[in-house]
Order: sequence, then structure tokens, then C-alpha cells
Amino acid sequence: MYEKSNLLRLTGRKMRSVAIAILPSFLQSFVSGVPSQSAKVSPTAWLDGMRGYAAFFVFLCHFELAYHRKGAFLYGTVEDPNFPNENRYLLQLPIIRLINNGPAMVCIFFVISGYALSLKSLKLMRRGSYDQLLHTLASSTFRRPFRLFLPCIASTLVIFVALRIGVFDYPNTIGEVEDVFRSIFLGWAHEPQPHIFPTFREQAWDYYRASKGLFDIFTHERWPAHGYDIHLWTIPVEFRCSLVLFLTLLGLSLMRTRTRLILLGLFIICSFQFDVFELGLFWGGMFLAELSLIKQDRTELDGKIEEGLPLFKDKSNEHSRRDKVVSCGVFFISLLLLSCPPQKTEFAPFYSTLVKWSPPGLGAGEKNRFWEAIGAFLLIWTTNNNTDLQRPFACALGRYLGNISFSIYLLHGFMNRTLGYSVVYNMWQHVTGKETLVRYEAGFTLGGLILIPMTIWVSDIFWRYVDVPSVKFARWLEGQVFAPKAGT
Repeated sequence: MYEKSNLLRLTGRKMRSVAIAILPSFLQSFVSGVPSQSAKVSPTAWLDGMRGYAAFFVFLCHFELAYHRKGAFLYGTVEDPNFPNENRYLLQLPIIRLINNGPAMVCIFFVISGYALSLKSLKLMRRGSYDQLLHTLASSTFRRPFRLFLPCIASTLVIFVALRIGVFDYPNTIGEVEDVFRSIFLGWAHEPQPHIFPTFREQAWDYYRASKGLFDIFTHERWPAHGYDIHLWTIPVEFRCSLVLFLTLLGLSLMRTRTRLILLGLFIICSFQFDVFELGLFWGGMFLAELSLIKQDRTELDGKIEEGLPLFKDKSNEHSRRDKVVSCGVFFISLLLLSCPPQKTEFAPFYSTLVKWSPPGLGAGEKNRFWEAIGAFLLIWTTNNNTDLQRPFACALGRYLGNISFSIYLLHGFMNRTLGYSVVYNMWQHVTGKETLVRYEAGFTLGGLILIPMTIWVSDIFWRYVDVPSVKFARWLEGQVFAPKAGT
């Protein structure tokens, strides 16, 4: 009897530990009674927060586009004069439409990556620490594929397992065949569902073929697709651009700052002329990081001058206030540019004029990328120079979304195409109906209220048990294979 009681007590403890472990990280301290450790907020925490919001908006974009046709168009877009009021929805308005403008968020991703990946190297080259710079570039190059691809392997394996255990059985009856999908949903985008094969062997072979392109670092296909998650096209692009960025940092490391900035500017211009805007975004991030370091050096110099010249301090404060007002105005302009619609841009008010001024080297369907890129550059530059603008991104919510941002990006497609389809469809079938616009939107909204927190929860778990360990593994492996530094 005593042994049975101990066994039950031990089982209860184990179950409680598992239950706490799968709780969202922000709830664990409340349940376990152990206060969470307050981590020091980094000066660049706002960058992580901006990345987090961008990943969340990409999720909302792909969720919304499955159920609506108008999300990709701007308010007031008139393609057919016989239907002048076809696009008159609140969520189509500039700036507001950023919550579902996925292409603009991808531009922000790439600029932030260029900024973050080059910042440490630029600091070292500005200090003349070239030995340490070489080690930093070698370390970054070695760890980059593990950082990007290990979580992708895990997320696609989750989809593979889900296929084999029946998670996709019901959603595929709704969304696998496009004609069936269109008859149920009124969306603009149909994401292909992964096909369920009769045997495990056939499924495994299909998964291998789908994954092979993801790791093809030799041909550099522009938009590599993965049959189990089409959103992973950005990962090989990110990897290729990262390697080019590291090569650029190495090649320009011994140059004077002015020469380096001039060459970077030429690289950015050429990227848009030769239709490789993604490289221009990474180089733009590096350009902004260098400008930030220059500004930081000048601020430190001004601080020393202020100590001996009070009059200079008063003028400096006046300039600071004026700069904040200007930066807020530029921030607003950046949001307008990021609102450039990806579809029917040539019929959209204001933006139809802008796209005519896009570089001629961009592809016919990529003209909007130029203005979104300019918007991303301005957004990050003005936020970097204004601490007031940094607060919404560096707050607790922004930092949390930044932590789970990669996980949200990797898992949101899976969640949309399984739980999302199932929940919204059943809301229409059993709760709201879909005969009128109000009923249709009610079912969509109720489904979203279930899908969004569930996606955040799953992403939180993936972040803690896959994403973070992947980073630690890359660092551990680096320590095992790298030769020790001289003197250690």
C-alpha cells in the first residue's frame, strides 16, 4: 500500500512537471511559484521586437488571405471603372494594412538580418581588431546553416509525423483540392496541402524530394519551394544572402569607412537593377549598422564636449528635440512606403505613380519590393535614432514575440492548414453559418480567436525545445571543431 502511494505521488509529480513544461513560458513562473529571472534588456532589443511583430503579421497575412480576396489590394484600388467601390474596406487602408502585408514584413526581416549579422564585425573592423574579426566571421559562417536549417528540419518533420498520424486527414478534405477549397473559402490564396501517401515509405521518399531543394546551396534557385511548407522559400534565400554578406564584410574590412559606404551604396543600387532585391536588403542592413556606429561615436564625442561647454549642451538638446520630431515624420513615411500593395499596384492610388519610378531591372511582379525596401530602411534607421519609437518594440510583448519569431514563421503555415481550416469551417457549419457576410466574418473571427493563441503556444514550445537547443548545439559544435585561439 505504501509503495502504491509513493508510485502515485511520483506519477503526479511527473505529470505536473510535464504540464508545467508545455505551458507558455510567460505562464510558467505563475504556476511553478518560481519567479522568472529578469534578463537585462539589450540596447538592440527593439530589433528583436520588430522582427517579432513582423513574424506575427506574416502569420496574420497568411491566415487572412485564405478567407478574403481583398487583403492584397489597397483601399481605393479601381481596376474596372464599372466597379469604383470594389475596394473600400478598413483593413485595406495604408498603414493599417501592414498587419497583413506579408511581402513588406519579409523586407523588414532581411534588413534586420543584415543589420544584426554585420554589427559585431563592423565594430571590430572600426577598432582595428582584425584577428578577432576573422574569428567572428568564421564563427558566423560556420554556425549560420545550423541556425537556419536545423529548426526547418524539425518543423517539416512535425508536418511529416502529423501526416502519418492523421492530423491532415480532415483538413485535406477541405483544402487539398483547390476547387473544393474555393467552394468553401472566399480567399485569395490557396496553399497546397501536403499529399498523404498510402505507405510510410512513399511518404518518406516524397518528404526527401521536397526537402532536397531546401538544402540546395549550389544552384541558388530564386524561390525554392518545399512541398510540406511553401513559406520556407525565405530560408535558402536568407542563407545565401548571409554568406554574401559575410564575404562583403571580409572584402571591405580593410577599407576606409567612406569608401566602404560608397561601395555598399553601389551594391544596393545594383541589386535592384539586377532583380536581386534580397541582397540589397541585407547590404542595406549592413549600411545602416555602419551609420549607427558612426552616430554612436559622434554621440560619445559630443558627450565629452558637453562636460566642458554648457552652451554646447543647450544647443545639443535643441537639436535632439528637432531630430526626434523629424524622425517621427520619417517613421510615418516609412510606414506609408511599406504599405505598398503587392497586387494591382498599377491601379492603386498614389502607389501607381510610385511603381512607375521603380528601377527597370526589377521583375514585372516585383516593382513593389523597391518601395517596401526603402520603407524598411527608413523604418529601421529612424527607430534606431529615436528611443521613443523603440519602446513599443523593446517592451515585454515585443521581446517575447522576438524570441518566438522564428518558431512562429516555421509553424504558422502548419497551424493555418490544420487547426485553422478545421476550426473556421466547423464554426460556419455548427455555430455561425456563412450565408451572409456577417455570418462568414463571425465564423472567421471566432476561428481566429482559437487559432492565434494556439499558434503562439505551439511556437513557444518549439522555441524552447528546438530553436534554442539548435543555437546551443551550433555553439557546442563550433567549440569542438575550431582550433583554439593563439595564447589559449
